[in-house]
Amino acid sequence: MRKPIAILLCLVLLASLLGGCSAAPTTEATAAPEQTEPLPTDAEPVTEEPEPVPTESVPGEPEPAPAEPTPEEPEPTPVQGHYTFQPKVCSSYMRELFGETMVETWYNLVDAVMAGEDTFACPDAHTYDWVMGQFPDKCFPVLVELIDYCYDRGNPVTDGVASFTYLVPPEEAAARIADFAALVEGILNETLADDYTDLEKALALYIYFSHHYIYDYEAARPDIYVDYLSGYRVLTTGTGICQEFSVAYSYLLLQAGVDASTMSGHRSYDRAPHQWSYVKINGHDFHIDPTYVIGDYDSLSYFMMTDEQREAADSYPRSEYTICSNYAQDHPHADYSADDDSFRPIWAGSFRGFDHETRTLLYEVYEDGGSTIQSFDYSGW
Repeated sequence: MRKPIAILLCLVLLASLLGGCSAAPTTEATAAPEQTEPLPTDAEPVTEEPEPVPTESVPGEPEPAPAEPTPEEPEPTPVQGHYTFQPKVCSSYMRELFGETMVETWYNLVDAVMAGEDTFACPDAHTYDWVMGQFPDKCFPVLVELIDYCYDRGNPVTDGVASFTYLVPPEEAAARIADFAALVEGILNETLADDYTDLEKALALYIYFSHHYIYDYEAARPDIYVDYLSGYRVLTTGTGICQEFSVAYSYLLLQAGVDASTMSGHRSYDRAPHQWSYVKINGHDFHIDPTYVIGDYDSLSYFMMTDEQREAADSYPRSEYTICSNYAQDHPHADYSADDDSFRPIWAGSFRGFDHETRTLLYEVYEDGGSTIQSFDYSGW
């Protein structure tokens, strides 16, 4: 009798277990794996930690080296500046090259345009020609499509007053200037924080160009005609070539309070021309090429370059450099020298972020089939 009783007890126990499982049905997606050991009844509920989401600037973080841990990626913070458009800007390089009289005459022209007038104070025809020919594109790019020389007069300057012609009705010119001002403010306030240093402004805009603009290979062809090459075309269409990118980049720096102009050169072996930006930061001059970073995504090879690095990057010899104007025979440029190589370590890397609070730049270096994230301390800048 013991064996049948034992069998009966087992059947009763099995039925009770099956009844308990059916009280809490689970779907295939949420069924838990069978527990090999019972959980303690007083255990705290276990919550999974969310996996950290990498920021946009760093696609992956390498394993830290035993001796030197990989620098932590700076936390991205939303940038919201409060920059306002400045109609009258001019670099110290142009002031030194063309002189105070031309700069003041340029400001007179800007005041006239902003007031909807067509005359301005100007001492003579020579000053008029140079101001009209050199300043608008570099110091107020939208004006190249709004005003022009006064061709219907033999002498555009009479008794210290110069004339110019509107290419569009003055009210349309005013509207386009307002649109341009809003465009410039939008770029600056989206890209730069109010407390950025001059170096950080130059870096942030350099990376902005890398991400937002496209090189116009058609316009670079000698058999293709483009009505007007200008920094304005870059800012409004998102495309351009070197002489446009350098103007647009330097102009945005001027609007942000950073001293900048353009530099041009020719390769020694084929005389191919090129133009880039020239900036003054903490009293030192540097070459920055916003065109080359567009084709070499996030590369720091063309940022804060010395004369030596400029030559090494593309064989443009220093003896061929001309700043601001291609007419050096009329206004010889000063013998500017970019010889501070403080940023040499970053030239081999690609930008991965910077931390404004700690003044730390992160860059990625590819070597030996892999890559590492390295840091650069720019606290002195």
